[in-house]
Amino acid sequence: MTPMPVPHRWLAAILGVAFVLDAFIAIESYGGARNVLVLPGSALIALCAFLALTRPVVGALLGVLTLLLSSALIASAELYIRSIGLTNITLTEMVAGTVLTVFVVWRGTPVAATACTAALVVGCLAAVVVRGLRSCHVYFCDPGLTLGARDLAVTGMLGFFLLGAAIAVGVYLRRAGGQRVETEMNTLVRKQWPLAVALAVVALFELPPSGSDGLPGVFSGVIAGVCAFFAPRNPQRNALIAAGVIAGLPLITGLSATSDQPMTLTNLAASMALVAYVVRQASRRDAVWSTLALVVANGFALGIRSPMFVTNSSSVLLLLFLLGVAIVTGWYFRARDRERNQTVRAAVNSAQQGERMALARELHDVVAHHVTGIVVQAQAALLVAAKNPGVAVTALEKIEYSGTEALTAMRTLVGSLRDGTAATADPAATGQATTDLRADLAALVDNYAGPPIALDLDLPEELPHEVGRSVLRLVQESLTNVGKHAPDATEVRVRVARLGETLHIRVVDDGARRPVKPAGGSGGYGLVGMRERVELLGGRFEAGPSGYVGWSVEAWLPVRGKDAT
Repeated sequence: MTPMPVPHRWLAAILGVAFVLDAFIAIESYGGARNVLVLPGSALIALCAFLALTRPVVGALLGVLTLLLSSALIASAELYIRSIGLTNITLTEMVAGTVLTVFVVWRGTPVAATACTAALVVGCLAAVVVRGLRSCHVYFCDPGLTLGARDLAVTGMLGFFLLGAAIAVGVYLRRAGGQRVETEMNTLVRKQWPLAVALAVVALFELPPSGSDGLPGVFSGVIAGVCAFFAPRNPQRNALIAAGVIAGLPLITGLSATSDQPMTLTNLAASMALVAYVVRQASRRDAVWSTLALVVANGFALGIRSPMFVTNSSSVLLLLFLLGVAIVTGWYFRARDRERNQTVRAAVNSAQQGERMALARELHDVVAHHVTGIVVQAQAALLVAAKNPGVAVTALEKIEYSGTEALTAMRTLVGSLRDGTAATADPAATGQATTDLRADLAALVDNYAGPPIALDLDLPEELPHEVGRSVLRLVQESLTNVGKHAPDATEVRVRVARLGETLHIRVVDDGARRPVKPAGGSGGYGLVGMRERVELLGGRFEAGPSGYVGWSVEAWLPVRGKDAT
């Protein structure tokens, strides 16, 4: 069975919760079980919202039709609707209508989106009026009661807010879908949508019955929730804006101490989120001032709504506990961010060190090899120039060739560092490894400016590229050391042969037992670099005197690499 996609699951969960609340309210309201006749219309419009996921225009039009038919049934049967938010509109219908508007603006053409949105607004207004002609009041039933002006004003204010929010969300999703590069806003939405959904659910549960005085408190909670949503961008500024709204809206709307809603959960949840963000991201001083502003604003609003609530010790302890939870949450995420940043910096430093080591090995193994050949040939030319000019000329030709190789290798390395691509050059000249290790080693021996080399190869048919490259570099560096430290050597023996599951590399010369200090000194990184290469592949490396005279370099590399099983 194919699992339901994530958007379908979220929409089904939200509509399901709203429908369960409608069923509970219908049964508990005046009229009892008879009011369950309201629920079929709510269920059908929820299905229309679900259909809008794939066919938004069809879903919107069917939703309008369902709303009108349901209104006719409610009016004719004189059913009682206890509304939450919009007067004479069930919670499921309000949520489904908002979802339909979002989908039709998001995925419909501009003309279809405009027409369907207008149809939804007209259908909602018609349902409010038709149902209000024969509906019951919130507190007593009067079939002849008409819709009051106050109810219509509150419904219009909330409906306008929901319509604007739905259109804004639809437009944003429409624009985000056409963008190929993720913007800062897209990143914010991707990270903050769980908080937005949580605050929306809290506000949904907190919507007061139609005609009550609690709607302005929900509005302040919604504005505070918006500030909490954008808090990652500037937590201090959003916290201060939310504090001003929470404290100022009760004064503007004229809420009195007789309000039946002493504390709005949306305000409290948004304030906790804002406190966590300012503690997590802002400096200690800004976090203290922002937290203090939110605490004072919520305390002031609670004092206006219900002075008895503020003076209750249990209520104060509860608020202090929630404040502590928000602060501790902010501290936790601040510590986690600091630890993550340290981990990232350590990883970056490690990667940079690895790149520097790799570059150092390449410079030492490739460029230093050619430069060493130049120095050796120049020294030989100086010794024989007076007695045998022909040999000096031959040495100068080799010096020219080695210098050209060194320049080519340097250009290749610089190109790799600048744009990640190497110049197209002869691998034999640049010292780059090819897929043919036998040919690479033969070219290295042919171009070597030193004593004769006896090459003995017994290579496997298949060899990983990293192993072949390391073999070439080990032999190359060993020959470079012969030219630098053993100028009296008369022969070099190079053997690369397979021994079981390992590849044995051995380079030995017959130079003097006491190494000669090379011209220009030695950095001492040759043996270190060779040992690093071997250990990176999980092999073993040894270097030292080979007996009475000479020097030996040996390595054992796994044929299938370090991670082979």
